[in-house]
Amino acid sequence: MMNKYLTEDEQKRLLLILKQTTGETARRDDALVRLLINSGLRIGECLRLSVQDAVSAVKSGYLFIPKEYRKGRPGERRDHEVLVTHSVRQALNDLLALRDGAPLDDALVVSRKHGILTVRAFQFRLAHWSRLAGLPAGVSPHWLRHTCAMNIMARTTSSDPLGVVKARLGHSSIRSTEVYARATREKVEAALHEVDGKPRLRLADLRRMHEGRAA
Repeated sequence: MMNKYLTEDEQKRLLLILKQTTGETARRDDALVRLLINSGLRIGECLRLSVQDAVSAVKSGYLFIPKEYRKGRPGERRDHEVLVTHSVRQALNDLLALRDGAPLDDALVVSRKHGILTVRAFQFRLAHWSRLAGLPAGVSPHWLRHTCAMNIMARTTSSDPLGVVKARLGHSSIRSTEVYARATREKVEAALHEVDGKPRLRLADLRRMHEGRAA
């Protein structure tokens, strides 16, 4: 999992390229990416949301994900609720604006031809935007779920950050959440650069180098 999330800089680059691109498809992808990053939902869960689901979430302050939408064996799935924070609300409202006039039981996110948007189709869309943003190869929608978790770990002041991640992602066991307590890419890279760096030259070292040149 170490390399399967976006750093702060990578998130900014991805969102910037989406914001700068005109057209309804870019607007849809931008809102969906923001929803995934800020809610921690799986792409499959998002694509099963209806217009009514989004409307109810904006009104109530909670996005309800019924167990039927969720991953896992039928007998082990659980209903999940996602707190509608400011960023989640913005993303939902942007998606709703694109579906203005659509029946409430229609899908919230649709293809360019207003048909069913598949997970695979959005994988290709995200890969396209990632290339334009100069992101690492292999970025997938599930990276955005991991990104949500890593953002919480990096930004929260809670005394129980793993508990917050567990609640946000809807994990049934803390064991699934503990992976986010590992060292981040940024910390690993900084440590390796530090280890790989040249030792600091002391004044005596500089004197010897100077005398060596003079000789």
